[in-house]
Amino acid sequence: MSSEPRIVNLSTSVGSLSLQSNPEWPAYNYAKYGVYAISKAALNMYTIQLAYELRNTNFKVNAVCPGLTKTDFTFFNGGEVCVAANRVIKYVLIDNDGPTGKFFSEESNPVIVEIPW
Repeated sequence: MSSEPRIVNLSTSVGSLSLQSNPEWPAYNYAKYGVYAISKAALNMYTIQLAYELRNTNFKVNAVCPGLTKTDFTFFNGGEVCVAANRVIKYVLIDNDGPTGKFFSEESNPVIVEIPW
């Protein structure tokens, strides 16, 4: 067992209730993917709950949006797989002083990186 266990749930900014309800969000008028968005919003809540349950341990639990990535799922639209993978790996490798119970998207918020639930 790891002395610094990490759980990184792969989410998407499309699963953010705050962004989905914000008319100023650039994707507001087209990112309404019913079942997909709902499942990611549920995953985000699970991330919050799991981080809470594991708060007194060395676990770090976060949600990360790797960004739109060139895969079969996106019909090869988006960025390179290696860029998306590096966004995830960053949170797999955080140290014990790193964040937990947070939601990160470099694509949606490149300056601050953390995005609203």
